[in-house]
Amino acid sequence: MRCILLNKNKEFALIEYSTEQNIISNLYEIFNIEYAPLSIQNANKDKSKSLLKELNNWLKSRGIPSWRKDIEHLLEKLQVSSPEELINKAFALSLSDQYWMKEENDKITWEDINFFTHDFQYKAYLNASFSSSYNSEEQIDLHSPNNTTDGMIQKAWAIEDGKRVLVKGSYEHSRQEPINEWLGSNICKRLGFEHCDYKIDVIDNKIVSKCENFVKEDEEIITANDVFETKRKNNNTSDMEHYIKILKKHGIKDARKSVENMFILDFLIMNYDRHMKNYGIIRNVDTLKWVKTTPIFDNGQAMQCDKILDDMNFEDGKGKFFKNTDKKFSTYFQNFKTLKDIDITKLEGLTEEYKETLYKYQKYTEISNERIDKLVNGLNRRMEYLSKYISK
Repeated sequence: MRCILLNKNKEFALIEYSTEQNIISNLYEIFNIEYAPLSIQNANKDKSKSLLKELNNWLKSRGIPSWRKDIEHLLEKLQVSSPEELINKAFALSLSDQYWMKEENDKITWEDINFFTHDFQYKAYLNASFSSSYNSEEQIDLHSPNNTTDGMIQKAWAIEDGKRVLVKGSYEHSRQEPINEWLGSNICKRLGFEHCDYKIDVIDNKIVSKCENFVKEDEEIITANDVFETKRKNNNTSDMEHYIKILKKHGIKDARKSVENMFILDFLIMNYDRHMKNYGIIRNVDTLKWVKTTPIFDNGQAMQCDKILDDMNFEDGKGKFFKNTDKKFSTYFQNFKTLKDIDITKLEGLTEEYKETLYKYQKYTEISNERIDKLVNGLNRRMEYLSKYISK
C-alpha cells in the first residue's frame, strides 16, 4: 500500500509499504527532508547509501528488537509472528518522537492519534511482559506505543496520574538493573546532573524501575550516533571533542559539562553499556531547533550486574565511550575539563542508603548478603577513586 511518512504533520516521504513482508518495498519520493529523521538526512547526503535501505533500517529500529529477553513468549501472547509485524499496528507511533505512517489518502492527523495526548490500553501488555499469572484469554490492544520500544530489557509504557511512565525489568541473573537505575538517579540528584528520575517498584513479585517520559509532545530524541554522523570527523580530533563541537555548533548550552557529567556517573557505577543510542539531544520538531542534551538515562547495566559473585571487581573495568566500546574506566578523565566542578561531599551517606535499598528489595532480587557487601564496598571504592581524580 502507498503510505506517507510524517513528522507530526509534516510529510517527508512517499513509500510503498508491504504488509506481507513488513518492509518499505519502494521509495517514491523524499520531500521536506529537514523534517525527516536525522539518520535519513545523513544518508541523503551520502550518495554511497541507499535511501530505501536506510529507511527500512530506521523503521525496523523503531520496533521491539528480536534479542529482547523472552521475546518469543511476548510475541506468542501478542499473537504476532515477529516484532516487525507490530510496527504498523498503531501507525508506527512512538513516545520518543513524533514520526508516524499512514495510508496516502487517509485524512487522519497526528493530533487525532498521538499517544502523548491520547490514552491507550496498557494493563494487558504490562501483564504479558511482567506477570507470571498472565491470562492468555486477556485481549491485548495493539494500538499502543508499546509496539515501538527499543532495548533488550523487558519494558512497557503505562499511564500513571495522566503521565506516560516507562516500566523496565531486568536482564542479568542478578536482577540488579532496577536498583542500578535508582542508584544512578540518586547520584545525579545529589551532584546536580540533569537526569531521568527512576523509582523502584514491584510487579507480580518482580522488581522493576519506573521513569516518567522526558520527551514532550513537540520534541524528539536524536541519538548521539546520528548526531555524530552529521559531520565527518577529523583524524586529529577525539570522538568526544568531535561530538561536543557539533553540539556547540547547534547552540546546545553546557554541552561539555552535560557529556562529561554522564561519563562521570558511568565511572562511578561502572556502567558498561553507554552505547550511542543511550544518549543524544532533544530537538523541537516544529522549529527544528536543537534544544538540549538528553537527561542522563538508561543506567541499568552497571555495578557488575553481569558478573557472578567471585568475578565481581570494582578496581577497574571497561565501558563504552563513543566509538570505543572497550575503554578502561580509569582512562575516562584524561581529557575532561569540568571534573573539578564536582562536589564529592554531596555523596556522603550514599553507601548507607544504597545498602538499605539492596536489603529492602532482597527478597525480589534474591541477591545474597555477600553480594550486597561487595556492592556496597564496591560503590565506596568507586567514590574513593573519583575523589582522587578530582583532587589531582
